[in-house]
Amino acid sequence: MDTATLVIAILAVIAVWAAFRAAHRARWERARLDAEGELAEGEVLDVWPEGTAYRVRYRFTPKGAAEPLVRTEMGACLQVLVPERGEKVSVRYDPNDPKNRARLLRADEAA
Repeated sequence: MDTATLVIAILAVIAVWAAFRAAHRARWERARLDAEGELAEGEVLDVWPEGTAYRVRYRFTPKGAAEPLVRTEMGACLQVLVPERGEKVSVRYDPNDPKNRARLLRADEAA
């Protein structure tokens, strides 16, 4: 194996490891938010397709906040599950960091 091939193989292993670690951390963060987060009602402000996914902009007001927060999420999901503009939705957020740690809940998760 020449040096260039070895370098490419090492970089590929590092890239796979980094992707695995990022996916694991995202699952862990979501599980933590689901277990410890607060619920709030939100409203969908806008929805638009982006490639094979959708972006959803929504607002919600965390408990005790004077002003609502606006967030945008992207998700690869079936079009039938994408909320419509003006739709009321449930949001789960971290009460210690609602601006950066919140997510829309699907209708079957909100119960």
